Amino acid sequence: MPRQPYLPVYEDRPYVVGAFVLKNRDDLAAPIGKLMSLWSQVDNEMGNLFSLLLGTKSEAALAVFLTLRRASNQLEALAEAAKYKLENDDLRTFKALSKVYGSLEKERNALAHACFGICETDPDLLFCIDLKDHVHFIVGALSSEPRGNISTNRHARLKENMYVYRKADLDKLYQDMESFWWAAFHFNGYLRNPADAGRIAEVAKLREYPLIKNALADS
Repeated sequence: MPRQPYLPVYEDRPYVVGAFVLKNRDDLAAPIGKLMSLWSQVDNEMGNLFSLLLGTKSEAALAVFLTLRRASNQLEALAEAAKYKLENDDLRTFKALSKVYGSLEKERNALAHACFGICETDPDLLFCIDLKDHVHFIVGALSSEPRGNISTNRHARLKENMYVYRKADLDKLYQDMESFWWAAFHFNGYLRNPADAGRIAEVAKLREYPLIKNALADS
């Protein structure tokens, strides 16, 4: 299950948000670290895909791709290259990969740019709020409360922008990213040698991965 808004389902769960809440919570910190580590390898495969679409000798173009750190920019560059290199089922598979990559990138970014919280009465919960939203909450409180302007619902802005994961959600997200890495890896292998029977079988198999299969069905 993807992350869920804190409101209204979890509004009765107490939370502690702060710099050191995960210091002694390896059960939650370790899955986040695994996700971040794996995603660098996912990005690596997408860079390899771009080089295959342009030709492995296109060092300048690959360097440009690697500077496009926003996923939307990278996907746009990939899509433009794919139009001239791929067709039919290969192009459909590429588009499905791109769609899944964009979705998983959003999930990765939500964790990579978050402030975290925990629930002392339900240790399976991880609270997550985007850094910019947390900064606005803190600055708003620090600027208004010293002047005596104390809201009856002091954490309203925090609660409105906070999300909740269970550890099982983090484990599922890792599994999805791992599945995607294999899909991208096999697709790249196929593009390197599209006449090889083993590579053809691999790309047929990756089209059956649930994430890719669903994206193909929606295309």
